[in-house]
Amino acid sequence: MRRIILGITMFLTSLWIVMELRAEAAGAPAPAFELVTFAGESYSNVSLGGRPMLLVFWAPWCKVCQRELPALTEWYQRDRPGKVGIVSIGFADTRTHVERFVKERPGTFIYPTAYDEDRWVAQAFKVNATPTYVLLDAQGSILLVHRGGGVLQNPQFRELLSGLER
Repeated sequence: MRRIILGITMFLTSLWIVMELRAEAAGAPAPAFELVTFAGESYSNVSLGGRPMLLVFWAPWCKVCQRELPALTEWYQRDRPGKVGIVSIGFADTRTHVERFVKERPGTFIYPTAYDEDRWVAQAFKVNATPTYVLLDAQGSILLVHRGGGVLQNPQFRELLSGLER
């Protein structure tokens, strides 16, 4: 019984945090950022060029990230959100660890992946947990910030994505 109550409490707390973050960030312009992927592509708030984007902040040591990243890839391949791009951003670890983690999992990292040198981008987006998902609309405004696992089950995320696909 104690576990059930604890589980429900944790779920409701997570839901409240996500809703609070969404309300806090919704409509706010994304902070200025610039990343260079391991493939040499440059991404910034300016270069998004009218395309909605999901920024995925993660770390190699994060057990939730290790479960979520393959699920995100599977979802992306299966549902292929045509208008929404994904940029994976490794941070909170050394570049060597992030790069090795990516190279060891080529089937998972099918979208552009960058390393956030000195956590500049994570700090700009106030990321303090792994994983953190930031959904941007075509104008570069923040639609949703989701911290922790379960973004694919988040009804707000699904609803926002379907609106972006129209």
